[in-house]
Amino acid sequence: MTISRINPDKYFLFILSIFILIILIYFPDSSLLYSVGLAFALITYEILIYPYRSIYGISGVKVLAMPAIAFISFTVLIAIPAVYVASINFSPNTKIFICSILSFYVLYPMGLYLGNMFHRIDRDQINLLGNMGLVKSRIDMIIYEVMLILLFTSLLIFILYLLRVESIPLFVMLTNPNAYVSIWIIREESMKLLKVTFFEKYLFAWLRDVFIPLGIINCLYLVVQYRKWKYYQIFLIFLLLGLVNNSLTIAKAPTAALFLSIAAFIFIKSKRISLKYVIISVATIFSFPYLVIHLVTPPEFRAPSNLLNSLFLRVFVVPAEALYQYFEVFPSKHDFLIGKGSKLFSWLHHEGLFNAANYVAKIWWNDPTTTGNANANYLGTFWADFGWYGVIFSTILIGYIIHLFYWKLVVVAKYKKNMTYVSISSISVMMMSFTFISGNFTTILLTRGLLIMFLFVTLIQQIERKYETQDLYIN
Repeated sequence: MTISRINPDKYFLFILSIFILIILIYFPDSSLLYSVGLAFALITYEILIYPYRSIYGISGVKVLAMPAIAFISFTVLIAIPAVYVASINFSPNTKIFICSILSFYVLYPMGLYLGNMFHRIDRDQINLLGNMGLVKSRIDMIIYEVMLILLFTSLLIFILYLLRVESIPLFVMLTNPNAYVSIWIIREESMKLLKVTFFEKYLFAWLRDVFIPLGIINCLYLVVQYRKWKYYQIFLIFLLLGLVNNSLTIAKAPTAALFLSIAAFIFIKSKRISLKYVIISVATIFSFPYLVIHLVTPPEFRAPSNLLNSLFLRVFVVPAEALYQYFEVFPSKHDFLIGKGSKLFSWLHHEGLFNAANYVAKIWWNDPTTTGNANANYLGTFWADFGWYGVIFSTILIGYIIHLFYWKLVVVAKYKKNMTYVSISSISVMMMSFTFISGNFTTILLTRGLLIMFLFVTLIQQIERKYETQDLYIN
């Protein structure tokens, strides 16, 4: 299917109009109001962003535009499941929960347009970018040398982690048939409860979410463009390191993120997609999560239907359900935190940081001793902190920040599918999708390394300026 000559947003608006009629006729009363509200919210969003649909709308998927990926992910993984979650909960807080989600479709474009006022993105150039093939850059050789340094740094961090951790969950899970009994505790000790400095924790997170993905995609780009053995070598080393490192703690998302980034690279490289490509990509991305669910589930419940249902719920229902719990807890069971729930503001309080995710988990799971966290989309944390003020301000700010990051990327890449654009766009798909819908935005910026990616883009910009008068060649 050719992706360069269609206008997905126009078709989406038409489908939404038909969908509203279907809702009014066939949907049950329990979800009718919520479904109609979401449909009208989506129409409102599409109308608001239509002039910039190639960046903010469904059309933005053609170039993996960050604002578009965030919008689609929020809709598919939060807003639509929220209709189901709201329809089975009859709490006074349900309408507030739904209204906060629907407000995204007005407040988010406000932030995007605010960003565009100060940092304008050229729509015509974006349209050309969507029809463009991969472009070689005169600094590809320099980036290759940066990747060598990054590989050495990554190996050092990986070795440091192996020295720090006592038990590796992946090895325990693969060697002990009864590991499912205690694997949760071992996993917690290898991640959240690992006794290291806060800087080491950041290093381990950046290695998993930024350093290794950057190495894999940049080196894959070199392989595709130049097909030299040294590029194959460094790509395979990065890929092997990534598969091992990102699976050690048996956290499902980091390994899936590697495959998602590679799938995104293939997508942005090609001007055509096929059903076969989609099926293979989805199967590959969810292969490791399926394996983990299989091994941590008691044997009597390992039927494929049970495992697939568990995976489906984890991806499409749990994020919205976790978010809903924040609206149930705050302020009904606990007063608004007034900043204590976020590191951005907690330093203003002598009590320090309040772990809202753990507090919600204790109530939601009815387990006052759990160390687990009910991680939710940014709306949860900002609602817990400031109520409606947090929801409104944070959504506008996030729209502004996402636009700013994407503007920086296209400016540095000069609206070309060079190595910088392709690598950052491919890696950011995970951050703007699964991470965005299940984590606080400050976590995405710091722990997940979005700021590190921003610094990498800035580094490339400085390299470009330094060598703009010199002739560079890949050797």
